[in-house]
Amino acid sequence: MRLYLSMLLLCFTSILWAVEPKKEYVDHPANSTVKFEALEITTSDNYKLKSWICFPTKDKDLKQVLVLAYGDAGNMSYYVRQALEVAKYGYTVVMFDYRGYGESQAFEMIETQLYYDEFVTDLKAVVEYSQHRFQQPVGVWALSMGTIAGTLLYSDIKYDFMIAEGFVSSPQDIISKLKQYLDKDYTLPSSASQYELALSKLTLPVLYFAGDRDGLTSPNDSYRAKFLNTKSEVVLYKGAHLQGFQALSDKTHGERYIKAIDNFLVNKDLPITITK
Repeated sequence: MRLYLSMLLLCFTSILWAVEPKKEYVDHPANSTVKFEALEITTSDNYKLKSWICFPTKDKDLKQVLVLAYGDAGNMSYYVRQALEVAKYGYTVVMFDYRGYGESQAFEMIETQLYYDEFVTDLKAVVEYSQHRFQQPVGVWALSMGTIAGTLLYSDIKYDFMIAEGFVSSPQDIISKLKQYLDKDYTLPSSASQYELALSKLTLPVLYFAGDRDGLTSPNDSYRAKFLNTKSEVVLYKGAHLQGFQALSDKTHGERYIKAIDNFLVNKDLPITITK
């Protein structure tokens, strides 16, 4: 038991779980042969968000779009390698930085707040842009904190599916765990009180990736959400928080991870959701 608690504490220590934006990019789609486009997307409250869109080749294009909503730390450049691999398999991947992250417009934040309601506004702008531009099924590829934004967003506007890793079934539980294991107080925005209701309304197809050694967002979080949604499935991998892409690699990086997405979506009759 003591060894388990020590490993759990190490997991929490290495994952700070508070807003930790980075301005400098550590990678760029230009460092590959994948076709991409750089642009700015404007939110409803007039914030400018930096975005990169990675395109599949025409012969592999699956006519499906993934909007990447990453977690609380770094910026979109930390996920370039994953996005490129997904694009090579036929998906259009729309990456973006939340306000205050990367080269998106500056936004003042407190590091001990778990997330900001404004991140949902940012995700909404990118999803709506993607729906209007591509007129193809659009899903949110949500990681950790990004699963909160994706869940809250679906109560506001509809999109077609979600790929969720490190799913948060209760922001309040995350706060309690951080207090218990790090003895540190974190705060939540006003939307947290509506999260339980938003989770009950998450009726779109959702594929959950859950790590068997994830002490923060455990497999139980994903299975709880699956219980509420008959259109969902869970892929359990051997690893910790957000290690699914690495754990499910084979001959190529993330091969089994991407194939799990393929298998999940292949039998789904996905509509094209367009917002006004």
